[in-house]
Amino acid sequence: MRSGCRFKADSGRALAALGLAAALSGCGLLPSTGYRNPANLSVRAAVPRKLALSPYGNSPYTVNGRTYYPLKTAAGYRRRGIASWYGIPFNGQKTSDGETYNMYAMTAASKVLPLPSYALVRNLNNGKSVVVRINDRGPFYPGRIIDLSYAAAARLGVIATGTAPVIVEGLAPGEKRVTPTRHRGPDVFGPHHAAHRSFFVQVGAFLRRQDADRLVRRLRGKGLRDLHVLHDDTHGRGLYLVRVGPEADRGAAQALLVRLSREGMGRGLIVDP
Repeated sequence: MRSGCRFKADSGRALAALGLAAALSGCGLLPSTGYRNPANLSVRAAVPRKLALSPYGNSPYTVNGRTYYPLKTAAGYRRRGIASWYGIPFNGQKTSDGETYNMYAMTAASKVLPLPSYALVRNLNNGKSVVVRINDRGPFYPGRIIDLSYAAAARLGVIATGTAPVIVEGLAPGEKRVTPTRHRGPDVFGPHHAAHRSFFVQVGAFLRRQDADRLVRRLRGKGLRDLHVLHDDTHGRGLYLVRVGPEADRGAAQALLVRLSREGMGRGLIVDP
């Protein structure tokens, strides 16, 4: 457990993870600077194996006046709720079980699952699943049941939206689960086999609608069409997401990203809803 940091108001970490400071200064916010493109990530899935409980992070603890009692085993745990993710501001810091947080590893934080343990997380928006190793505590925000590493969030398609409804199931050592194979979109960690999918390019996310509309006008001035402003309650704050598309395939979306960069529109993010 990091000294104090992990148990501060969770919104602070979530906003930092999305680079909200940029948005507050009037710029768009995207997980771009310092982050590898999710489409270029390649990490191995976590495989449940027998692990000794950590001497840290498994005792009852209190956050914001509420006491949590960590479980002795992950077997039988099943919860439905909201997943979020955390990245650069915490990369390299100590997790609650004393490990060093690596945002490119398949890990996650839970309020009560044993440290360490394994869990299967399924995104109810797109059916994608991933197995993660629980090595941290959190998130301490109403309705949220798991905080994913950047890599796990990318695998589940949660990067662009920031949060997603999920089902979390604890896994016993050596337990294997049949995960759904029918996804609404391709796995961002590998080649896709669904040519019919459409791809969007997200070019900005703002706290204020007028900032999103301003970006839309700039994009129209560049000759772009099929512009969309979507409202999403990301990390407890209403954000206005500016997206271009849909494009027929990832190659077309990548070409659009290059074009936007060359025309001084900053770095975008490919989104497969």
